[in-house]
Amino acid sequence: MSKNHKIPKPKPTTIAADFNALGKLKISLGIIIAAFAFMLYVQSISFDYTLDDETVITGNNVTKKGLAAVPEILTTDYWHGYEQNLMVPQYRPFSMLLFAAEWQFFPNNPMMYHLINVLLYALTCMLLFTLLCKLLEKHLAGMGLLFSFVCTMLFAAHPVHTEVVDSIKSLDEIACLLFGILAIKLLFNYEEKHRKRDLITGCISYFCCLMSKESGITFLLLIPLVLFVFTAINKKQIGRIAFMLAGVSAIFFLIRSLVLASVSSSVFEFPLVQTLFNAPDVITQKATSVFILLKYILLLVCPYPLTSDYSFAQIPFHTFTDLTIILSIVIYLGMLVYGLLYIRKRTVLSFAILFYLITVAPVSNLLLLITVPMAERFMYIPSLAFCMALTYLLIKVTKSDGIKNQITTVGNMLTNYSKLFVMVSAILLFYSAITLVRNPDWKDNPTIERHDILVSNNSAKAHFNWGNTIINTLLPKEQNPDGQRKLQDAAIVEFNKTIAIYKNYTEAYYNLGLCYFNKEDYKNTIKNFEAAKALYHHPNAILYNNLANSYATIGEFDKALMHADTAIAINKEMEMAHINRGFILYKMGRMEDAIVENKEVLRLNPQNMEACKNIGSCYKSLNDTLKAKEYFKKANQMMSGQGR
Repeated sequence: MSKNHKIPKPKPTTIAADFNALGKLKISLGIIIAAFAFMLYVQSISFDYTLDDETVITGNNVTKKGLAAVPEILTTDYWHGYEQNLMVPQYRPFSMLLFAAEWQFFPNNPMMYHLINVLLYALTCMLLFTLLCKLLEKHLAGMGLLFSFVCTMLFAAHPVHTEVVDSIKSLDEIACLLFGILAIKLLFNYEEKHRKRDLITGCISYFCCLMSKESGITFLLLIPLVLFVFTAINKKQIGRIAFMLAGVSAIFFLIRSLVLASVSSSVFEFPLVQTLFNAPDVITQKATSVFILLKYILLLVCPYPLTSDYSFAQIPFHTFTDLTIILSIVIYLGMLVYGLLYIRKRTVLSFAILFYLITVAPVSNLLLLITVPMAERFMYIPSLAFCMALTYLLIKVTKSDGIKNQITTVGNMLTNYSKLFVMVSAILLFYSAITLVRNPDWKDNPTIERHDILVSNNSAKAHFNWGNTIINTLLPKEQNPDGQRKLQDAAIVEFNKTIAIYKNYTEAYYNLGLCYFNKEDYKNTIKNFEAAKALYHHPNAILYNNLANSYATIGEFDKALMHADTAIAINKEMEMAHINRGFILYKMGRMEDAIVENKEVLRLNPQNMEACKNIGSCYKSLNDTLKAKEYFKKANQMMSGQGR
C-alpha cells in the first residue's frame, strides 16, 4: 500500500441515514407498544363503575362539584365528600382533580373515566420505552433498543395491571408511575444537557408523582439510583439532585401534614379488612407479612388467579418456623445481598433487584401496617423491576447479547433475534390471554364480586359484598317470585359464610335480619337484628325501628314499644319510627296515644297517607265516626292526588 493512499472516511450521509433509520425504528416501536397497551384494555371503556369508584366518584359530593371543587380538593383528605365526618389519612389530590374535571365535562359517564385510564396507561408504556432507550443505549452497548422494547412489551401485557387499569379509582397508581418516569427522564436530560428547565420540570414532575400517591416517595431513592447506574456523573452531583428532591418531598409532606392535621390514622385500623390486625402477636404479624412478600413474587411470575380481595381471612397466619416463610426470607435476603454487591458494577439485574425492593417496601407491612394486607395494584410499579429482570434473563438464556447484527427495522430485529422473540412471544401470549380473560370481570360490581368470591372464598368481606349486591342490586330487578326466593336464599348463604369467617360482622347480621324478614321468618329476623344491635358501637335508629316492627309482627308489643321508643330517642325526626310506634300503641289498645303519635307523623310529613288511615282507624275503634270519616277522607284524597 502506498504512503499516499488514504483510507476513505465514512460518508456523513451514511451516518445520518443510520441515525434516521434508528430514529424511525424507535418511533415505530413506541407506537407498537402504545397500540398494544391500548388494545389490551380497550374493552374496559364500556365498563361501569366498580368497588371503590364510589368513594372517589359516584358517592363523592366534592367530585360532583366539578372544577368548582379544586380549592376543596387541594385542602382536604382523599375521601372528603364521600361520607360525612369520615376522614382518611391519605392525601392524593391529583387523581381527585382529574376526576372532578372529568365530571365537569362528562358528568356520570364511566366510559370517559375508563377511556382516560386506558389512554394514560398506553402513554405510560410509550414513555417508559423512550426512557429505557435513553438509559440503556450506552449502558448495554447495542442491546439497549432490544432490551427496552422487550421489557416494555412485557410490562404492558402483565396481568397484574388489570386492577390498576380497569378500576377507575386506581388512576392514582397510573399517575404516580407516569410522573415518576417523567421526573427520571427530565433529570437525566438535565445531567446530559445541563438545562435548568429540565431540572425545574423534573422536580415538578416528582412533586406531581407525590401528589398522585404517597408511595411516590420511593422515587426519592430510585432517581439517584438511576443516575448512579446509568450515567457517569459523580456522587456529588447525584447528591445535589437527591438534596433537591428531598426538599420537594419535605414541601409535599408539610402540605400533607397541614391538610391532614385533624385526621386520625386509626380510621383504617379495620381488622375485617387488614388481616394483620387480627394476628395473635407481633411475631405472627411479621411472619405473615413475609409470606405475603413471597406471594407477590409468585403473583408476578404466574399472575393467576387474580382477585380484588385479600382481606380477612383470605391470607392465613404464619410463623417463622414455616418452610414458606424461611424460603421467602432466603429469597429476599439473597436478592438484597446480590443487589448491593453488584450495584457497584452498575449491572441491569442488580438495578432491577434494588428497584423492586425499594418499591415493594412501602406495601410490605413490615415497617408499618397499611390499609390492606395485600393488593394486586401494589405490584404495578414493582412489576416494572420484575420485567427488567425477566428481560435480562431472557437475553442471557438465548445468548442474544452475543449477536452483534445492527437493528434498523422491526423485521430486521425479529429476524436477528428470532430465538429471543419466540420465548418473548410465548410469554406475551400467556400474559395477554390472562389479561383479556380477566378484564370482563371488571364490567360492573355484580360481575367482579361474583367472580372474585370463587378466588377469595375465605374472605368475609368478599362474601358480604356479594350478598349485599344480591339483595340491593339483583333482587330489585327480579320480577319472578321463584327467582326472588332463590336470590334471598343465596344472599342468606353468603351472609352466613361471612359470619362463619368473621363472627363480629355487624352489617352481615343486619342484612340477614332483612332477608329473614322478607321470608317472614321472624324468629331468625329478631335473632340476627339482636346480634347486630349488640355489636353496633353507636345506637342505630333504623335497626331499633326494624326490631320494633319485628316484635310487633309476632305480637310482643312491650318489646316492640321499647325498641320504637329507642329509635325515636336516637332520631326524633324518623317518620317510620313514629308510624311503627303508632301502630304498636293501636295494637295495645292505647288509641289516644296512637292518635297523638300519628299526628306527630303528620307534623313531620302532612302528606303521609298511612298516618291519616291509622288515625281514622283509631277514631273508629273509639266509636268517633265523624273523626274517623274525616281522616279516612283525607287519606283517600291523598291517594287520589298520588294517582294523578
